[in-house]
Amino acid sequence: MKSLEKIIKILDHLSDVKKDVGITELSLALDLPKSTVHRILKDLLKYSIVEKENDTSRYKIGLRLLKYSNSLLRSFDIRQIAKPILRKVCNETQETTFLTIWRKDQGICIDSISSSRNTNTQLFVEIGRGMPFHCAASSKILLANQPLEDIRRIINKKQFLKYTSKTITKPKRLIMHLLDIKNKGYAICDEELEEGIKAVAAPIKNINGKTIASITITGLSKRMSSSNMERFIKIVTDSAQEISKKLGYKEESILKKVN
Repeated sequence: MKSLEKIIKILDHLSDVKKDVGITELSLALDLPKSTVHRILKDLLKYSIVEKENDTSRYKIGLRLLKYSNSLLRSFDIRQIAKPILRKVCNETQETTFLTIWRKDQGICIDSISSSRNTNTQLFVEIGRGMPFHCAASSKILLANQPLEDIRRIINKKQFLKYTSKTITKPKRLIMHLLDIKNKGYAICDEELEEGIKAVAAPIKNINGKTIASITITGLSKRMSSSNMERFIKIVTDSAQEISKKLGYKEESILKKVN
C-alpha cells in the first residue's frame, strides 16, 4: 500500500469515527503496523493536519483540514446564495433545513441550518456527508432529475442498504419512484432513512435549466404529518424556485400539483 493511500485511510477513519482515536485502535481498524501509524501521525501532527490530546495520546482531525474545507465550500457560489433562504425556511418551519449538491453520481450536503427543536435529535444530516439516493429526499430529487440513462447506470452499479422497513431496495421499484418524483417536482422521505424522521426536498436549477442542487426540510415525523405536509411542500418548492431564480433560472414555477 502506497504512503498516500495509508495517509488517506487514516484521515478517513479519524473523520468517520468522530472521536479521538489511539494508535493501537487505528492500527487494528486499518490493518496497518503500529509503527507505520505512529510515523504517519507524527508527520501529520507537524503540519496540524491532526491534533494530539496530550493527556490521552489520542488523535483527531486538525484545524488545517478545516481551513481546506472552508476554502472548498467558499468555491460554491450556490452556498452563499442559498444561505439566507435556508435560514428563512428554518425560521419559518422550525425544522432543520439543508442544501445538497449533485457531484460524482451522489448527493453531498454542503450546508445546513439546524432548528433548535432538533438539537437533541440525531439526524443523518451532516456537511460533507453523502446522502443515499435511494432513500434520502435530498438525493432522490437530484437523481430523479438526471437523464434516464444515467439513472439506470447509477442504480445498476449500486447495492442498496436497507436503513428501515420502508427503504426501497429494488432497482425497478426505485426507477418508478424516481419518475413519480420528477413528475411531482418534489421528493419525500417518509422514514426511509431514519425511523421517526421525515423530509421533503425540491430541486434547484441553474440558468440552463439543469438541476444542480436541492433544498430539504427535515424533522420528526409527528411534526411533518400528512395533514401539514402540503405546507412543507409549498415552502420547500417556493424556496427552491427562489434560489433557482437567483442563479438565473427563468421558469415561472417549479411547483407541481400536490396529490
